[in-house]
Amino acid sequence: MRCRALLIALVLSIAPTLAQAAPALWEVSDADSKVWLFGSIHVLPKDIVWRTPAFDDVLKQVDQVYFEADIGPMGQLGLILTSLKMGFTQHQDWLQTLTPDQSSKLMAAITPLGMTGPQLGGYAPWLAEAMVENAVLQKLGYQADLGVDETLQAELPKEKKGYFETAAGQMQMLADAPEDRQITRLMTTVDDVPNMPREISDMARAWSSGNADSLAKSVTDDPTMDKGFTQTMVLDRNARWAPVIEQMLAQNRQNLIVVGAGHLVGDGSVIDLLTKAGFTVQRIQ
Repeated sequence: MRCRALLIALVLSIAPTLAQAAPALWEVSDADSKVWLFGSIHVLPKDIVWRTPAFDDVLKQVDQVYFEADIGPMGQLGLILTSLKMGFTQHQDWLQTLTPDQSSKLMAAITPLGMTGPQLGGYAPWLAEAMVENAVLQKLGYQADLGVDETLQAELPKEKKGYFETAAGQMQMLADAPEDRQITRLMTTVDDVPNMPREISDMARAWSSGNADSLAKSVTDDPTMDKGFTQTMVLDRNARWAPVIEQMLAQNRQNLIVVGAGHLVGDGSVIDLLTKAGFTVQRIQ
């Protein structure tokens, strides 16, 4: 999730009130072809149901389903190889740069999660942040194998899946941030740990019910969505993906696009870029 820009969902409705409350599904078309966009949550609890007859009907029609990255066995292999290359098994010294107050806050947040300072110190700050968030999610019952992406990738044949980027490439984008910025983000997340259960639950339930206003406010209020992170992990990626989707339409390829739903909202979103490019965009669920 936070890295909730990658994990938490947000879709804004520009259509009239819908009869059925469900995660938003968009149709983008030109004169003779169409694609569909679905904003996902990458981890979910057992009590949230997101599949609908409308979604499954689209799934049956499409040529391919495009995801952010392969998170299956091959994608995991790429992550392992990249991790070894980056040397994540080597201890970092960033823990020594924390102030006494920061160290105290870090320990207070991670001890109830069953984590230790030396454990996190063996990894770069951005990865330590992800580990803290993952521990919170697991404690709350959120699982990747229940998320939209892993569910769909597991059931689709290889030839029906496509990817905008690699999981290793996503990891590299996070790792490329300066260490001081990584530490700032980590401490922002640490400060927010007590609020995460409520925030995550509110976002997930708003997403599953199609409550766009609530989702918009949640993401706007997210303290970890700083300007640099938003630019690198959201806006820049949207700008790379939109031309790929335009090419799909030009080639009359009827594909379903499944990406973290934060990529489908506001100025610079995939939806915004396709609308400005002259395509017809409508929410159909």
